[in-house]
Amino acid sequence: MYKSKKNNDNKKKKIILEKSDKKGKRFKVSMINFPNMKEHSHHFGGKDSKTFIDSRTKKEKDAWFARHKNDKGFNNIHSGIYYSKNLLWGENKNLSKNIKDLEKKMNVDIVNKT
Repeated sequence: MYKSKKNNDNKKKKIILEKSDKKGKRFKVSMINFPNMKEHSHHFGGKDSKTFIDSRTKKEKDAWFARHKNDKGFNNIHSGIYYSKNLLWGENKNLSKNIKDLEKKMNVDIVNKT
């Protein structure tokens, strides 16, 4: 009997969230085990900017969404702004809760190394 070769399609998708090493960026997500893709990463969030998880108001959140809703990649998991929208400006003022929401939305495990 032959054994089938293991591939990434059978493994659970995973995202690693960590501090960015890119100048001027706050966070980096590394995407692992996504079907038909090599491991890759996206940097997002301004290093010195304040967001909803940093005590910005609902009014400021609404203004951020109004400014960025037409940006390229706003709804694309392969863009930094997607992670800003869901993690930094998500439904909750708590990053851990926004991580849990995004895990459910994307059916992925997110490891927070921040």
